[in-house]
This record gives sequence, structure tokens and C-alpha cells, in this order.
Amino acid sequence: MATAIKKKAAPPVREFKQKRAAATYEALLDAAEDVFATRGFDGAQSAEIAAAAGVSTGAFYRYFADKRQCFLEMIARELQRAHEDVLRRLDPAKFREGDERKMIEAALRVLFDHSRNNPALGRVYQALSLTDPDVARIRADYESRALDSLTIIIQQLVPRSSIADPRAAALVIQLAAVEIGAHQGDLRPRISTVTDAAALRALVDMLHRYLFPA
Repeated sequence: MATAIKKKAAPPVREFKQKRAAATYEALLDAAEDVFATRGFDGAQSAEIAAAAGVSTGAFYRYFADKRQCFLEMIARELQRAHEDVLRRLDPAKFREGDERKMIEAALRVLFDHSRNNPALGRVYQALSLTDPDVARIRADYESRALDSLTIIIQQLVPRSSIADPRAAALVIQLAAVEIGAHQGDLRPRISTVTDAAALRALVDMLHRYLFPA
């Protein structure tokens, strides 16, 4: 019987006693997502984020010390939402015995979707994760939790006789899917005219032979 994927502790979430304060905070994070995606981290300004949220610059600084703190809390929120979606869509209970190829393709599409979501913001996030230690930590935490989810899928659906180390297999699959998703989502230079559909089919074929050699 499949068991549910256990959630790791999520990043701390701000709590507000007043609904209005909570609404302003969320509006600022929403605005930050758009501004950082459009202007990049260096080009974005706190005043611009405040204006996009419909509040004063002074109000911005009541919530954040600077734009960096705003970016950290915004990206942590976005990744937490993505993680919850991965948990929901990769629930082992949804992957019953049946067409193995369709099962693999469904799991890959979940990973692809999140690799290609909001590419403009993704480029800013990836660049900062290579230079800012806090962004790097947030990225590592998110990718580790996604790895946990994929590991459990493999543990429950693939015989140990085929895959002796489910976590290592999950890591290889995750990195391949993320890299192909980044290629398709223009987060890295395209190096081929191979269509997205063809690349997906090729990866499904490869993983099917790897996971279910019989």
C-alpha cells in the first residue's frame, strides 16, 4: 500500500495579527515577483515594488529591511508553493500499477512544469543562487525536498532488484529533468532544434529502460 509523502518543515512564514497587514505583505511579495522578473535584482528598486503593490515606500520598509530581504521572502514563498504542488501531483497513491511509460511521463511533466515556470524570475533566482549564500540555501532546501518526494515514488513503485539505491536514482532523474526543463524554458542557451516533445519522449524511453529493465 502506498504511503503519503511526509512533508519536511517548511520555511518560516510571517504571521500578522491584522488581516490588513497580512494583505499588504502578500501584495508586496506579489509585486516583488513581477518587478524582479522584469527588472532583475540589480535593476529593481524598493520604491518600484512599493508602487506596484499600491503602498508607500515607507510602508515597504515597515516589512523589509531592504530589497534583498524582500527577494528572499518572495522566492521562499514561491518555492514553498511549488513544493506543495509537487507533493500533491506526485502523491504515490496516484501512481498505481499500469502503464509504466505513462507513469514516468506524468512524473517528468511535474518536474518540467516547475523548471519552466516564470522563466524571467527563474533566471534571476538561478543567478543569485550562485552568488548569494542565503538564496543558495533556499534553493538547496527546495531541491532536497523535491528529491525526497521523487525518492519515495521510486521506493514504492520500482523493485529493489532494479534500483538498489532509490535516492541516487531520484537524484539522477531530478537533475536530468531540471536541466531539460531549463533548456525548454530558456533558462539556458538552446543547443539543439530538437522539439520539446521529442526530448520528453527520449527521456521517457531512457528512464523506462533504466527503472523497469524487465
